[in-house]
Order: sequence, then C-alpha cells, then structure tokens
Amino acid sequence: MHGPTTSDKGILRPQEAARHIDLRRYPIEGPLGRYVERFWAVHWDLPEGDSYESVVVPHPCVNLSFMPFLGAEVHGPGIAVSRHPLTGRGRVFGAKFRPGGFTAFTGIEAVEFADWVAGAATVFGAGIEELNETVLSGGDERAASAVTAFLEARMPAGPDERYEEVLTVVQALLEDRSITRVDQAAARFFMSPKSLQRLFHTYIGLGPKTLIRRYRLHDAADRLAADPHADLARLGAELGWSDQAHFTNDFKDLIGYPPSEYAAQCATTGRELVMAHR
Repeated sequence: MHGPTTSDKGILRPQEAARHIDLRRYPIEGPLGRYVERFWAVHWDLPEGDSYESVVVPHPCVNLSFMPFLGAEVHGPGIAVSRHPLTGRGRVFGAKFRPGGFTAFTGIEAVEFADWVAGAATVFGAGIEELNETVLSGGDERAASAVTAFLEARMPAGPDERYEEVLTVVQALLEDRSITRVDQAAARFFMSPKSLQRLFHTYIGLGPKTLIRRYRLHDAADRLAADPHADLARLGAELGWSDQAHFTNDFKDLIGYPPSEYAAQCATTGRELVMAHR
C-alpha cells in the first residue's frame, strides 16, 4: 500500500476558512485505498444573511462528491483555483481518488476528464444517485461505509503495473523538495521525460511539470499562511524557483494574485483573529 500521494494543503487563507467551515478527512482502509486517497466532508452553518466563499488550489486528483440538489458529481483535476460560495447550513461528502487512481479504477483515460465536471451516473450508472441519497441522509461514518461498499463492488480485477509506477513517481514529487524539474524526476525513475509525460497525461490528465509546480505552490501558500512575513525570495528559492520573479509569476498565474498580496491577506486574517480573542 502506498503512503500519501497528496497533502492536506490547498485551502487558501486556512485560518479564515476554519472560522466558516468544518473540513473533516477520513482515511481509507482496505483494498480501496489503492485507488482512493481519503474521504472528506465539509460542514458549514452560517448565520442568516452571511455567506462565505471557500477557495481551493486543487490537487491533481479526481473527486467523487455527493451534494444536495446537484447530486453525485465527478470532478476532474482542476487547472485553476476552485471557488465554492456557501450560505446557510449544509454538508458535502466526497471521495478523493489518488492521482491516476480514477483512470486505473475506471479505465477512462485522463485526457477525457482533466478540468471536467460531470454527473457521476455517466461513469457509475444510475445506482450512484441512490447512493447519494444514502450518503446525505446520515452522518459521515455511514457515508464512508456506503461509498466504500459501492466502490469496492466495482474495483478492477487485478493490479495495474503502470498505475503503480505513477503512484511511486507522484509520491516522490510530493515528498522530495529537491525535485524541481521533469528531467530530474524522469532520471530518478529511469525514464525519458517524454515517457514520463505520456504516463502522466494518460493517468492523471496533467503533466509532471504541472504536478511539481502545483505541489510547490501548495507548500508556498501554506508557508505564507503560517508566516505572512516570510522573505519571498528565500521562500521561492527553498521551494525550487530560480528567482523571485518566476516564483511570483507562477503563484499569480494559478492563484490570481502575487504572493505578497496573499501574504498581506493572511496577515490581516491573523490580526482579526487576535482581536476577536482578546
């Protein structure tokens, strides 16, 4: 069984988010864990008239989500931040596949669903909507049990060696901060860069360069949320950027504004929290 292939990072301004949403993560036990990283649930209960928009830097994964009104949906790995406006009271439950896990599980090549949202019935059949009702009618523990049973009944018959290779590479990209280029990753696993790119596009729908950059931007946003006054040039260098300008451009391209502005937002949130607890 592989260890983590995604982190717990990705929610922007996490201190602010924690004031409005309750994010819960549940580990996967048994054979399903080969394909699904974890279950997750978001609960919220906002005062009447209030709203909150949760902003997430997506992981290179497919999520199977269960929601009221919208039903069960499959969300492909996103190429931009996702925004989730929330009001009133509610709950969403989901299964987060490992990078490449959805393709290994369903046989659908990842090129078909990168940055794609579709009704889950198009993949899993009409029975998924009955599962959606079960998931939403009980607590998270019941939901996890029901989704586990549903997916385990549809698991592939045998192992996929190429998928195992994907997981090994992805885990290295996640954990080893010294890997900053595709050619480094390819050499580590005795592949050509083109072979690695084909493997990732087939299983994940995103290239290895995108994954490296995504995981490092997760790191950067997490570090700035914890320490808004961090030196940006030093932070960029520690995470593999050649200079602060490239770090700033990559951060802005994905998140929408430069790291200095994000750090200022996190600093403001921190001051508000201090004042609220005086």
